[in-house]
Amino acid sequence: MKLFTGVLVAATMAVSACAIQYQPKITEKEISSTISVLASEKFQGRKPGLPGDSLAAHFVQGKLKKAGLKMLFNDGFQPVKLITGFTFGTGNHLTSGAQNFEIAADYEPLFFSANKSFSGQLAVAGYGITLSTDSLKWDDYNGLQADGKWILILDGIPGHLQQNKEIKRYSDVRSKVLNAIDHHAGGILVVTPDFNTKGAARTVVFDKNSAPYSVPVLKISQKTADLMMNGQLTFNDIENKIKSAQKPLFTAMNLNVQGEASVLPKITLAHNIVGMLPGTDPKLAEEYVIVGAHYDHLGYGGPGSGSRMPDTVAVHHGADDNASGVAAVIELAQKFSHAKNNKRPILFIAFTAEESGLIGSKAFVTNPPFSLKKATAMFNFDMVGRLDSAKDLTIGGVGTALETKSIIDNLVRGFNVKISMEGYGPSDHASFYGENIPVIYFTSGVHDQYHTPKDTWDRINFPGERMIAENASLLIQEVANRSKRLTYQESGPKVGTSARTDLKVTLGIIPDYAGTEKEGMRIDGVSPGKPAAKAGLLKGDVITAIDGKKVGSIYDYMARMKAYSPGQIISVDILRGKVKIVILVTL
Repeated sequence: MKLFTGVLVAATMAVSACAIQYQPKITEKEISSTISVLASEKFQGRKPGLPGDSLAAHFVQGKLKKAGLKMLFNDGFQPVKLITGFTFGTGNHLTSGAQNFEIAADYEPLFFSANKSFSGQLAVAGYGITLSTDSLKWDDYNGLQADGKWILILDGIPGHLQQNKEIKRYSDVRSKVLNAIDHHAGGILVVTPDFNTKGAARTVVFDKNSAPYSVPVLKISQKTADLMMNGQLTFNDIENKIKSAQKPLFTAMNLNVQGEASVLPKITLAHNIVGMLPGTDPKLAEEYVIVGAHYDHLGYGGPGSGSRMPDTVAVHHGADDNASGVAAVIELAQKFSHAKNNKRPILFIAFTAEESGLIGSKAFVTNPPFSLKKATAMFNFDMVGRLDSAKDLTIGGVGTALETKSIIDNLVRGFNVKISMEGYGPSDHASFYGENIPVIYFTSGVHDQYHTPKDTWDRINFPGERMIAENASLLIQEVANRSKRLTYQESGPKVGTSARTDLKVTLGIIPDYAGTEKEGMRIDGVSPGKPAAKAGLLKGDVITAIDGKKVGSIYDYMARMKAYSPGQIISVDILRGKVKIVILVTL
């Protein structure tokens, strides 16, 4: 909150200095002005947690308020808490024999570590992988009693298996940590050879999921591992023995290690910006139309940010993604506020933290200012600033209401319209489709500058965006003024197609990507006709185990599901409210 209020004066100055006189018409000049401000260096890529994010929030709030909207929540600001990273606590330590290791120089707690201390014997478990397929059987724990020990494992995979796709699926740090916990490790040490590259630790990138594991997990340098093993083995010994024998190496060592991990989450307070234009028909006063776009972007980029140039640390301006969508929402708010010809109320929303996993829109549907059963439609604008010469415009979610296709056919002109019937998509409308609300999604498409510092305001097709906004206004007016609400219907799964190729099967659910549920992994949506739905799993259930093995996050879920194939039957432990249930699921 200190950061949020601390830039209020600067934000107000930005609004005043950059604002153009309010105009009821949708104009290229205003679109250009809004995008150039939001995509400027001063706004730092609008990543939640940076001062530029708060500047952007105040800028948008000022625009919507000036348009004459009734600002909801706290003068338009709906608070959204999210975890954007971690810092070291004060309790970290690591010792072995006479060696006292130094944090950051010799070791680091990983952000998903438990905040615990542990003292126990040391055991080496090679690369920490257990795998059994038709082509490869590999078990770094075969014959090793890991119970109550510090388990030391190497990062990566054995050199002679570098081209093996099967073992690569199990080589990420989270999968190795989960495997060690399955073998009842009391603490885990991950040896990273390039820990001290260029004099600084190569920290595992925070993956936007805050669910911790149950034991302390420390990353250590190669030098730390060698000192800890006290001449009985070295890092190179382990690597060379595995390489020459082409089989796992596992050994318990008569050495004691004491350590404690202490990591603290960086909790960022971001905000959705929400304003309402009342409707003119008292009979329709509770049937809301929602018009939204996300205003956040990637900040300065870097590893784990979503940047397509992760090695380039520079302002990712996000002119098209998604200052263009916000500009469209502001123009529409001004147009409708001036005309005051909407029978149903219209909510205009700028969402935060879309890039972090639709967190802002999920926060809105979790805590809306009215019953979502009263929402008649949600219009979403994401990347509408780069209309090409062919005038290709994609309109998604068309199948989520019986009437949408005919409305578009009757009203949209001047484009080569590409229709997507499915309601799910990679933007905030997915949160509303998950609540059985008809959605209509506008985008002019992805381009080479997407998620790079090159997505700048001067590349925007301002006449093209004005055309999109004007056509969208016709659709919004039709939906806001028609005598009957749109008729919702299911159109496609409510679960996105995973970009991962290492899962042969899934349950067909929308997981809680942020890991906010501490008892397990919450189900945020269930896709009809998929294994979870057929077995009776419900939205809101919390998965705690699969086949008796603990699940605490989406990463645990995916690691567990790697082992299964279509047709298998698995048991899924869930919490439904406070009731524990075990459900059999056929994959």
